[in-house]
Amino acid sequence: MKNRFFAFNDAGAFEKELVQFSNWCKENGSPTVCFQIHSAILDPEKLKPVWDILEKVFPDVPWFGNSTSGNIVNCEKTGDISVSAIIFEKPTTKFKIHQYDFSQKSIKDIANEIVKEANHNPWVKAVEIYHCIAPFSTTHLCEGLDSLAPHIQIFGGIVCSPDITSPESCVFSSVGGYTKTGLLVVFYGGEEFFVESRKISGWKPIGRNFHVTRSKGNVLYELSSLPAYEVYNKYLNIKNDNNFFYNALEFPMLYEHNGISIVRAAGASNPDGSLTMSSDIDEGSIVRLSYGEPQLIVEKIRAESESAELFAPEVMHIFSCAARKAFWSQHEPTYEITPFKNLATSTGFFSHGEFLREKGHLNQHNITLVIASMREGPIVRNEDKKIEHISEKSTRLPLAARMATFISETSFELEQINSKLRVMNEHLQDVATTDSLTGLENRLAFDALLDTINQEQSKTSNWTMLLMDVNGLKYANDTFGHQAGDALIVAAANAIKGAYGTTGNCFRIGGDEFVVVMRAPLDSLFKLQRQLRRGIEEYNKTALYHLSIAVGESRLCSETGVRKSISDWKMEADLNMYRDKVRYHKSSESNENQNLKDLISCLISVEEAKDSYTAHHSDRVKAYSELIARFLGLSESSISLITNAAHLHDIGKIGIQDNVLTKPGKLTDEEFDIIKQHPVIGAKILMQSNYTHEMVQIVLHHHERYDGRGYPEGLKGEDIPIGARVIAIADSIDAMTSKRVYRDAMSLDYCRNEIEKNLGKMYDPAIGKVVLEHWNEMVDSLLSMRSGRPKVI
Repeated sequence: MKNRFFAFNDAGAFEKELVQFSNWCKENGSPTVCFQIHSAILDPEKLKPVWDILEKVFPDVPWFGNSTSGNIVNCEKTGDISVSAIIFEKPTTKFKIHQYDFSQKSIKDIANEIVKEANHNPWVKAVEIYHCIAPFSTTHLCEGLDSLAPHIQIFGGIVCSPDITSPESCVFSSVGGYTKTGLLVVFYGGEEFFVESRKISGWKPIGRNFHVTRSKGNVLYELSSLPAYEVYNKYLNIKNDNNFFYNALEFPMLYEHNGISIVRAAGASNPDGSLTMSSDIDEGSIVRLSYGEPQLIVEKIRAESESAELFAPEVMHIFSCAARKAFWSQHEPTYEITPFKNLATSTGFFSHGEFLREKGHLNQHNITLVIASMREGPIVRNEDKKIEHISEKSTRLPLAARMATFISETSFELEQINSKLRVMNEHLQDVATTDSLTGLENRLAFDALLDTINQEQSKTSNWTMLLMDVNGLKYANDTFGHQAGDALIVAAANAIKGAYGTTGNCFRIGGDEFVVVMRAPLDSLFKLQRQLRRGIEEYNKTALYHLSIAVGESRLCSETGVRKSISDWKMEADLNMYRDKVRYHKSSESNENQNLKDLISCLISVEEAKDSYTAHHSDRVKAYSELIARFLGLSESSISLITNAAHLHDIGKIGIQDNVLTKPGKLTDEEFDIIKQHPVIGAKILMQSNYTHEMVQIVLHHHERYDGRGYPEGLKGEDIPIGARVIAIADSIDAMTSKRVYRDAMSLDYCRNEIEKNLGKMYDPAIGKVVLEHWNEMVDSLLSMRSGRPKVI
């Protein structure tokens, strides 16, 4: 595949050159030829001599051409009219020229015909487009050609005139004549024909993101709710005058479409503040102003020229946007395509817009360079063809470019800050209407919903309100601390949401107060309340703190259809809730708690009676604990608390299976895990009996170790209540000196050594040292307890 170039300066010289070329063709086997004409002259009368001479010398050879803003031959600007002969050397290579007129067919119909033609000719590998400037968008053409087979490449340009602000343009061919409202298409292909197309942009985003808030077709009305023109006026001080097009060309828009970053130039600014673009921009998309970056362009040129070299082209067609000439104003207009010069012969022109198919979609670009590389046959390397790289020195960044980069980066940072602020504001909005502990909506959201319901026009409604209160929360807070209370609140929220979350709005409106508001038929309420009870029962099976919820129900409309006021609706639910709470808190005799405590003591005796080896274990631990507490010099109230806790420390064993509790041998890991539950079970029992928070905590933690390796919570050091640390030593002393079914009692010396060896591990070292210092007194007490004669202290 080759090119032969002719400059049309006068008819005689042109005809002479063509005759010589005709002779060459005959001598070389008459290869397939077509002629391409690029002209910066639009007058058909001045172009007619070119066509006439071509048809005179080559009567059966097709020709086609277009108007330009300047012609390119071998990567250099040439005269007003340039003619190139495209010589196809392989007999399998084919081409076909079609010309269409917008005034006779719609652009959609033209696109359909192009697709039909390509489908009818399976040899087609490339479609080259020459498109006159038109008052309509190129979007329909681009979308219409997307249905072409994926392997077919599409490239080309929008033709223009030397005045790029002018709408004047034309195409012409041997198959369709001359027209200012046309579209010229050349199909290329064949078994030995290969093509590769690429684009170079080099524009960097500058400033903030703008959302396309209003557009229709290729008319852009609003960017971020501003008239589109105001973006250029406000941020770049570009006036809406005769120079708008030229000034705006320096700052085109970057637009993401079909997964490709596309440069869009504003063709005109309209009186209403809208911008007429060369192609459609979709509403909802994001655009940014951009600025040409010389270094970025040079880097892209270098990479693409190296890639083109690997393809080994024989002929290149170049479509370079006329606006790029202004960008390289200090150089020749073809300065940037210098690296492609030695790769192959080339022809092209300065265009109004550029076409390229990428990722299966045809897109129309502005201020972009598109190059199509073609060859026939396999890759043949020519070592003489070396890339001529652009000098680095000549691409030094001007002050304007550096300022643009600075503005771009600072704008990007501001966008990030604004994005974070938006997220924070959304979060604050959520926080304002969301309860932080439970994640349910809060009182503010509840009041807002009531306002909405109050404004309803309908006098009949199936709104239902369920007011709820956690029973015993104050007692849980006082006895177990606020951590326990919070656990109950979260558990209540989960149970309420689990039952009503899909049908109603769930709120936490106070410390232990919850509300559900929902539209629900009367017959569904029982089912939902049953789900709530089941959720509570399921939670209580494994919970440390018992959950109970009082519920008060109220319908907005009475059975007779009378709609209550919002305040009466709330009051009725509140009263019903308190009636339910009263049923939970039945009146009791003043000695009820003492009766429960007596019952617990009885249960301890029953538990110890099951195993003769542990009989009176609680009494002995109580006595040893009291003795140790006195050695420590604790107050009488603390001694009383510790001794009472010591007496109750193993109450939870009543909930352990007998076959595990009295097993005569070493426990398995699973059995030991069961045993380890007895402090938790004991704490639950004591909680239900209104024992103090401090005592429950001692019983819960009497098997913690000083080094943090104990159970149930792995508390460490002084995080363990002091009463639990005292009982831990007392409990160990009695365990070691008691006969068990699986071993004999251990000696007092062994017991002393074990305590000494485990100071800081199992036992509080300070308490342990006091015990060892008073060891003889401990032994006296132990022997007294074993003999049945209590030691008098």
